[in-house]
Amino acid sequence: MNVLVVEDELKLADGLARFLTYAGFHVSVAGTLAEAKRQLEQPFDAVLLDVRLPDGEGWTLIPKLKTLKPRPAIILATARGEADDRVFGLELGADDYLVKPIVLKELEIRLKRLVKQTDEIAFGDMTVDIRSRTVIEDGQAIRMTNKEYELLIYFLKHSGEALDRNRLLDEVWDYTYAGDTRTVDTHVKQLRDKSPTMKRQLKTVHRVGYRLEEI
Repeated sequence: MNVLVVEDELKLADGLARFLTYAGFHVSVAGTLAEAKRQLEQPFDAVLLDVRLPDGEGWTLIPKLKTLKPRPAIILATARGEADDRVFGLELGADDYLVKPIVLKELEIRLKRLVKQTDEIAFGDMTVDIRSRTVIEDGQAIRMTNKEYELLIYFLKHSGEALDRNRLLDEVWDYTYAGDTRTVDTHVKQLRDKSPTMKRQLKTVHRVGYRLEEI
């Protein structure tokens, strides 16, 4: 699960990143709104957003976050006296909030709960329902094996990135898998054969691996 922590207090941001990394998350950190916007060129499953930032109010980023595909879960981090900001942020579309000082285990639980509630990923003519693990394209259901589906989700969550075959083996099959990179190539071929969108958008990167080009 990819999480963006938007927090300008360096010690707090470092502590959050360390804890979430230890808990199994992939964490990026931004200390300003401007840096957060640059980071959002890559997809995230969730964003932990501080309300007070050096270059503006954190909740001003919420409208942009809501337009992203896939849309990340949004958790506001506020001080105890910022109830109005919490209400305003929730009205704008934030999914949850935490009051500082943040209880780390509570943050982990809320992140996992919120991301589980993300029901759908839309990509061009393709729609993936996360809960039912169904893939629909042009109104037709596409039957996939478990690994084809997991590889598809990984590409969708990392669209625009050049993904090394070994990274795909590590992340999708996990490091204990005793396969080789031809396994990745075989599954990519199967995705392309089953999905016109993947055939069109999933490109081979010479001597690296694959990149799902954004639509």
